[in-house]
Amino acid sequence: MRSFPWFRSRRAPAAPPPAAAAGEAPSASAAEAKPAAAPPALDVNVMLHAARSAHLGAMPQGAKRLLSAGCSGLWYFEWIEKRYGHVPEHIGVEYYMPRPDGLPANVRWIANSVSEMTEVADRSCDLVFSGQNIEHLWPEETAGFLAESARVLRPGGHLVVDSPNRIVTAALNWSHPEHTIELSLPEITRLLRLAGCEPTKAAGIWLCRDPQSGRFLPFDPNIAEPDWHFAERLVAAEERPEQSFIWWVEARRGAAPPDKEAIASMLAELFRAHWPERTERFAVPAARTREQRTDGEWVRAAAGEPGPVFFGPNMPLRAGRYRVTFRLDPEPAGERPDAGEPYALCDVLSAGSEEKLASIMVGSGVRSASLAFSLPAVTFGLQFRCISLGRTGFAVRRAVTIEE
Repeated sequence: MRSFPWFRSRRAPAAPPPAAAAGEAPSASAAEAKPAAAPPALDVNVMLHAARSAHLGAMPQGAKRLLSAGCSGLWYFEWIEKRYGHVPEHIGVEYYMPRPDGLPANVRWIANSVSEMTEVADRSCDLVFSGQNIEHLWPEETAGFLAESARVLRPGGHLVVDSPNRIVTAALNWSHPEHTIELSLPEITRLLRLAGCEPTKAAGIWLCRDPQSGRFLPFDPNIAEPDWHFAERLVAAEERPEQSFIWWVEARRGAAPPDKEAIASMLAELFRAHWPERTERFAVPAARTREQRTDGEWVRAAAGEPGPVFFGPNMPLRAGRYRVTFRLDPEPAGERPDAGEPYALCDVLSAGSEEKLASIMVGSGVRSASLAFSLPAVTFGLQFRCISLGRTGFAVRRAVTIEE
């Protein structure tokens, strides 16, 4: 689990009305004139964490040795202790975060990838929990994690995994700066079976698709939804994991060895099929006009309207050399008063950094802009942006091509 928030509401809670002086009751006229305070905004991060905590407490009980695949701080072990209960030994395997100070005596910290849990003995764990971690992994890491989980679990032990559901995240154009591709419920179910684990429970958290109409519901609980109260969406999600933002799956370890070749092949195909969609989760300002063409969606920037045309997809890339290409459609030269001037800026930058990895001015008549850049290490939150200079109108395809 990582520290990035799911979402942060831009609405602030309404300020409370001023208190009356001690011993003074407000007049009836004043009470009538005072507007009703708006209810505080719901924080979806808190809501999802609470729902996951409830499922955490209901995991198969009695584990003597619990292994956590990904654990981002001291709070994580305190959370497990409070919600699941005390376990004699809690193994935390974490690659990116440093070992926290003050770990409880029952915690054993292993600084390694979850795809290489070599310090954990065969058949030594009763429960393996992968909480919001599998979506951070690359295909070979996911394959390694599933094989290693099968190895360290005793027969009859449980593997518990929860993760955002790609069917929902893709439809909502939702992005997280550390996520590779998310998996759907049928995909994780198939992968668990290939790993020698039989699913025993599948539940959903936060309903995001109307099961009758198929309409997708907003991720933000503060957006008014006439047909669903937020509490209904939380309750209804339990039995509808395929329509929910998060699926939660528990599986029991059987006797069969993991089919490593089939797991690797399936994950390679999933990444091949869904990586292009992951790279197209761009945000478009509401003021921009969208056009559906035969080759996809395009966004139009009118003359005199400078600023972002699109930005995103807020994604990770591994170390390497890359080239990203934007496709543009400028207005005919005869319709532009300043045909010789650049009309757009395309650039690349990463989360938390103002320094651009690459940028290019797009000039007269240019229909394709390519930028080369290098990454010395895994980099999170990459943004590919197209910005109008406002000098003339143009359209740009709401997608980029990324080549390694």
